[in-house]
Amino acid sequence: MPIEDVAGAVKDLIKEGKVKHFGLSEAGVQTIRRAHAVQPVTALQSEYSLWTRTPEKEVIPALEELGIGLSDTGP
Repeated sequence: MPIEDVAGAVKDLIKEGKVKHFGLSEAGVQTIRRAHAVQPVTALQSEYSLWTRTPEKEVIPALEELGIGLSDTGP
């Protein structure tokens, strides 16, 4: 299912007062941008630690640009 459809469904739920925020988990930059264009993303959950620094290359800069929070997972 396209992320735009998911974001649109969540947008409707937010308008109805059934949901407060929209977050993603382990999404790539393009998916984040596509979702955010339909409904602002509040936070991304992603593996990030001293051992897993991959998000620093592209994901974290995109989150900073879009004003999205990061909830990291990892040891």
